[in-house]
Amino acid sequence: MKKIFVIARKEFESCFHSWLGVLMGTLFFLVAGAFFTILVLDYARISADPQQLGPNNTLGIDPTQFIFGSFFTNLSLILVFLVPLLTMRSFAEERRQETLELLFTYPLSDFEIAAGKMLGVIWFFELLIVPLLGYPVLFHWIGGSFDGGPVILGFFGFWLLGISYLAVGVFVSSLTRSPIISALGTFGILAVFCISDWVQNVSDGPWGRFFTSISPLGHYRHLTLGILDMRDVVFFGFFTLYFLFLVIRSIEMRNWKT
Repeated sequence: MKKIFVIARKEFESCFHSWLGVLMGTLFFLVAGAFFTILVLDYARISADPQQLGPNNTLGIDPTQFIFGSFFTNLSLILVFLVPLLTMRSFAEERRQETLELLFTYPLSDFEIAAGKMLGVIWFFELLIVPLLGYPVLFHWIGGSFDGGPVILGFFGFWLLGISYLAVGVFVSSLTRSPIISALGTFGILAVFCISDWVQNVSDGPWGRFFTSISPLGHYRHLTLGILDMRDVVFFGFFTLYFLFLVIRSIEMRNWKT
């Protein structure tokens, strides 16, 4: 376990050794902050005149879903662009610089290497989440009210979704020596997940339900609505472990070539 943490720490620190890590963090905070600000301003505008939503609407809107539900949906879209950049250097950069073979000479198992690499990027992702926890506090401070349960589950769901996407990115990075190809490949896979979730909007039949069931976004949506279904948690756990397994198998391929 100690070896995993050593690799994870090295991976985590590498995110700050280049301009890319700082740039990703800065852009993430700016875009997330812009989304939240726009949602709060829209809520304030509509709350001042609820009939904007229709002549029969006199109760206004639910701030929990209008602000935070929409906020978490927007965050999931940011991940599609953030994760490829965050994971593209994980294995591909070391392959390109020919330092990965040096890592293989250390007394480390394939599982320790894969788990350590993945844990490092998870730490960086969690670091990005921490400031977002202040948004509900800020909204309450300016006089807003909301249901805390769905907001907590929304953050939990975003954490699970992020870890799942990171597992995909680390796997793709383990297949190539080009960070650019890794980023494009990860983006393509995550885009397919988004498209499969949208299938339900054009098809209500068994195919629509099938693609929605295998899409991480479908399970993520339940959590953002305040619905805690253990099947969704199990899905994310299985999804992450499956791609971690694929990373290990990808590392093992070096033995097949020798």
